[in-house]
Amino acid sequence: MHDLHPWRDAHLTLCDLEVSRAYHGQHQFHEGLYLCLVLEGRLTLSGVDGAGIDLSAGQGGSFRPARTQSSPPTLKSYHPQGRLRCISLHLEGEVSQSLQVRRGLANWDALPCARHSSPLEWTPGRWLHQQLDERVRVPDGEGSRGECERSAITACEGDMLEWQGIALQLLGAALKRRADEAQDVPASPASPASSLVSPSRPHSVCRHLEAVRQRLAAVPHGAYSLEELARVACMSPSSLRQKFRQAFGQSLGSYQRECRMRCAEQALRRGVSIQQVAHQTGYAHACNFATAYRRHFGVSPQEARARFHRVD
Repeated sequence: MHDLHPWRDAHLTLCDLEVSRAYHGQHQFHEGLYLCLVLEGRLTLSGVDGAGIDLSAGQGGSFRPARTQSSPPTLKSYHPQGRLRCISLHLEGEVSQSLQVRRGLANWDALPCARHSSPLEWTPGRWLHQQLDERVRVPDGEGSRGECERSAITACEGDMLEWQGIALQLLGAALKRRADEAQDVPASPASPASSLVSPSRPHSVCRHLEAVRQRLAAVPHGAYSLEELARVACMSPSSLRQKFRQAFGQSLGSYQRECRMRCAEQALRRGVSIQQVAHQTGYAHACNFATAYRRHFGVSPQEARARFHRVD
């Protein structure tokens, strides 16, 4: 297995293995997108719920963590015995990705499939499969045919530009597939993350502000800096503060606190301990969380939890 880094926070893995004994693997994802294309052999991907996809030559798989989950979801893989050649791309650090990529990921999150952290199957097209079929091969006598033995490729500038192009083709094919699906899906109620707190939003709100709002709603416990959110919105920090309040009727901090409190309320209804709820919603100490909860709802978390359980 060989690893390349075509651009910042992007990992391209080239795999050409002879699997002598079937094995399972797993990886936790905090954010981003994972794509793979099987060139030869078979590969099975599944989520924590057990739902999986079986991939063979010419088929691809994708995995994007649901924005509503408080803990990092896990992608599981099963590698049967035999030859496996595949190429995979993993994007991390979404803020550092290009504007076009962030737009594509935002469109992906708007689809119903984004509510669950389960792998999805996609077909990139015969032309891309044929292009990569000969490119991803370990020459005889080179590399490893064992299990998960990795090395980094030292590529010249020309080779790296070629691999960057291949990675962009994989990414573009996957994002286009999801964009086509979005056009075929009729309008539906908002996803759990966005319906949790849904401020009044005029139709004129730009998609960059909406991307900031969705990020805060999906991961309200995140420790965001104003500069980080401003990069997502493609505007200056001062413009973001002003335009977010104009668009949604409240400040960035107020909206994030409201999202945190609604998540906390749902967790208390499920019977989660107060200490765990505090941790899940981004508070270092339970006493700070209790103060914020009382200020928002007028009752303490202990009182609210007891009330929910009595009603249930």
